[in-house]
Amino acid sequence: MSGPIEQMGRTGPAGPAEPVLSVRDLVVAFPDRRGTGDVEQERRARGRRRERRVVDGVSFQVAAGECVAIVGESGSGKSVTARSIVGLAGEGARVTATELTVAGQDVLSLSGRRLRRLRGGTVGLIAQDALVSLDPLRPVGREIGDTLALHTDLDAAARRTRTIELLERVGLPDAELRAGQRPGQLSGGQRQRALIAAGIAGEPRLVVADEPTTALDQPVQAGVLRLLGQLRDDGTGVLLISHDLSVVLGIADRVLVMTDGVVVEEGTPAEVFERPRHPYTRKLVAAVPAGRPRGTPLSAPLAEAPPEAAVPASAGPASAGPASADVLIEAAGLARTFHVTGREIVAADDVSFSLRAGRTLGLVGESGSGKSTTARLLLGLERPDAGTVTLLGEPWIPLPEARRRPRRPLVGAVFQDALSSFDPRWTVGAVLADALTRGRTTRPGSVRAEIADLLDTVGLDPAVATRRPLHLSGGQRQRVSVARALAADPRVLILDEPVSALDVSVQAQVLDLLDRLQRERNLAYLLITHDLGVALHMSDDIAVMQQGRIVASGPAATIFDDPQHPYVRLLRDASPVTAQAGQD
Repeated sequence: MSGPIEQMGRTGPAGPAEPVLSVRDLVVAFPDRRGTGDVEQERRARGRRRERRVVDGVSFQVAAGECVAIVGESGSGKSVTARSIVGLAGEGARVTATELTVAGQDVLSLSGRRLRRLRGGTVGLIAQDALVSLDPLRPVGREIGDTLALHTDLDAAARRTRTIELLERVGLPDAELRAGQRPGQLSGGQRQRALIAAGIAGEPRLVVADEPTTALDQPVQAGVLRLLGQLRDDGTGVLLISHDLSVVLGIADRVLVMTDGVVVEEGTPAEVFERPRHPYTRKLVAAVPAGRPRGTPLSAPLAEAPPEAAVPASAGPASAGPASADVLIEAAGLARTFHVTGREIVAADDVSFSLRAGRTLGLVGESGSGKSTTARLLLGLERPDAGTVTLLGEPWIPLPEARRRPRRPLVGAVFQDALSSFDPRWTVGAVLADALTRGRTTRPGSVRAEIADLLDTVGLDPAVATRRPLHLSGGQRQRVSVARALAADPRVLILDEPVSALDVSVQAQVLDLLDRLQRERNLAYLLITHDLGVALHMSDDIAVMQQGRIVASGPAATIFDDPQHPYVRLLRDASPVTAQAGQD
């Protein structure tokens, strides 16, 4: 059988190569301060270190010129495994291994100073959260320049030239302009590309890439994968951590599947994903939205996951919902231009569309194409330079906020970074009380029953109300975001990359939740996503944005069948979800 996985996956390096990374019997443990409830047992345990193993006996190698991928859910231990390699397992971590060497250096015996030399020089670390990893007070060009100053002999002028070359290499447009900007002035995808440029600046022998494409749109993601592939082909070892199986399929030579700190399956991409043996692997593969028809549940119980599940290469048909459903929002001729360091950036240019009850419009396009600006215009968080929006047939934009406020509950929003959208001082109960009472109180006790009902609606235990968002998992936080958006009983939800930071199985749960809520409440969705698999699975219609304009729109089932616009063809060909359809 020649399936899509067999066509995409690599078979391994051309021949035997020296291991650039060797890991044998890796154990990472953290102090376990959780109470057991047994007073006598806790008394006896005092003075002894109680530990919780998050990585337990992991072994693998990465050869020069090879890409090894580790996949698994949040909390599986994959990122801790990767960060242990460069001495960044975390505060309080106890790391042991029979062998942990990078380019012949015993990592566990290195001093702090030598570990800092290892990072950025021998090993390039590309972390997931670019906004946290980049210094918010420094231009991104300085971030890259400092790496070059530490690990190369280039003078200041040569470092500046090399910085621009690196930014161009990772696909950042207007590289000279962006080099002078701070991270907060860049989009999420642009920040991630700058972080990748910093990670490869020292020409490392091993690149540890922890979710390097999470925030990137499909063409840029494809470009980053090509770059990692070039590094691999030039002899660099690559350790890739990802929850996106299509990313793994496109570049990995070998795949390790982790759960609960242990590796449960290992093999080539075709072996692991086309013929999965372990139930956990089957569950992961079954959760991939690509090729699953509109309305098909993704998060089936483990026993229902197909034993021979494969990641399809083309999308199934979209829902045949009523196109004549009530129009809830109508955007007409929206325009918005920003002025940045003396230049004009057109974020929205004559943008027009409608959102209908019970239907989803997927809005796709590269970072900086204007998708999020369009969402902010609909929400009234940005004022358009031109154009209008009507809500339920009545004027909405550009009305003054005082006149919009009485109807604001009709439009809710769920954003990409749930944690940043919460007040860190508040409990979940306070967050939901604030939403339920429209800001009149954050005291959960006054609306306890309504909070419990909201949490139940999104599949969370009411006890979560007493916890702070920082102490929840990514999937739990996103469910709380959905609960907050539902608190005011909206008719429309704006979903701005609602699952892009989630691993595939948690993503499946959130998508199933959104799909169920739409059916139950007849909600209209504007779904902004860079993931074409998600867009095709969730959307009735899709609009494609480029440079602030909608360049194509149509039914989700057919929009990529025979695209006439070159950018739509680029999107199709850059995505493993739609590329195969274009070749048939």
